[in-house]
Amino acid sequence: MTRIAAFGGSLRRGAFNTSLLRAACQLAPDDAEVTLIDIAELPLYNADLDEHYGGGPEPAAATELRNALECADALLIVTPEYNWSVPGYIKNAIDWVSRPAMKSPLAGKPALIMGASGGPAGTGRAQLHLRQVLLSTRTRVLVESLELPFAAEHIDDRGRLDPDTADEVRRLMARLDEEVELTATRQLAHST
Repeated sequence: MTRIAAFGGSLRRGAFNTSLLRAACQLAPDDAEVTLIDIAELPLYNADLDEHYGGGPEPAAATELRNALECADALLIVTPEYNWSVPGYIKNAIDWVSRPAMKSPLAGKPALIMGASGGPAGTGRAQLHLRQVLLSTRTRVLVESLELPFAAEHIDDRGRLDPDTADEVRRLMARLDEEVELTATRQLAHST
């Protein structure tokens, strides 16, 4: 059983990215268990509260996020694009779990990025910035992603994806599942 931790979406109710996040969780392969993590309650990152940076005590919401990511085999992050970049609350979540450096629960884990936008950009700029942030945490981001432009044409007002988009999301979630298996095989080969 592959364990996937999923977070992101939008803080706004009824947002395209929240619908995409929920749909991706439902479209995961049968042998995958997806845990949807709510990051809305995380306080702003403060090293004075980070036990891995000499502070503490860590806020409960940050500990819950860390625990969920430590138990996961892979990550799914769905990001909107705000001002050509990653929204602060997604970056904030990554900041909370990025320590200790080189040993964070993000290190070495395969990750899939998705995003939807109302216009033509499809969150490509935000995804590029998110890839850069995740590079610093040694997260293994898949080359493949979903950049969904003109989201209203693909996600209805009840949050359902059109068939072609659902098929692509299903394929990408299966690809993430495959990457977990490949990662385990590589780790086994390196340990022998």
